[in-house]
Amino acid sequence: MHELSIAQSLVDQAVDTASDHGADRIDRLELAVGEATHLNPDQLVFCLENVVAGTPAADADVVVDPVPPEGTCTCGWSGEPDTLPELPIAAPDLRCPECGERIELTAGTECRLVRISVPEAVEA
Repeated sequence: MHELSIAQSLVDQAVDTASDHGADRIDRLELAVGEATHLNPDQLVFCLENVVAGTPAADADVVVDPVPPEGTCTCGWSGEPDTLPELPIAAPDLRCPECGERIELTAGTECRLVRISVPEAVEA
């Protein structure tokens, strides 16, 4: 399950970012996960909930925003593919609806930490 290693990487990044800003707690993790990544969002959240134990993100809410696939073709077409095959591969063979050539995905393949929320600093 590659979701576990991805979850660990995302949590490490969030904890490092929080630490860089002097925060000792993370309240929320917001992720963008492309629909063409073939990551299972439910499994990713499950893995995140397990790897945050003992970290500043232990009680963080996790929000996963899906990113639909978008692509371009050398013929000039751009847009969202009509279908996205349910294949266990990272690079589906998507074809242009105008000319039939293979399109290049420009969105929908990302998995990134978009934002973390930390408590506001309390002035003494």
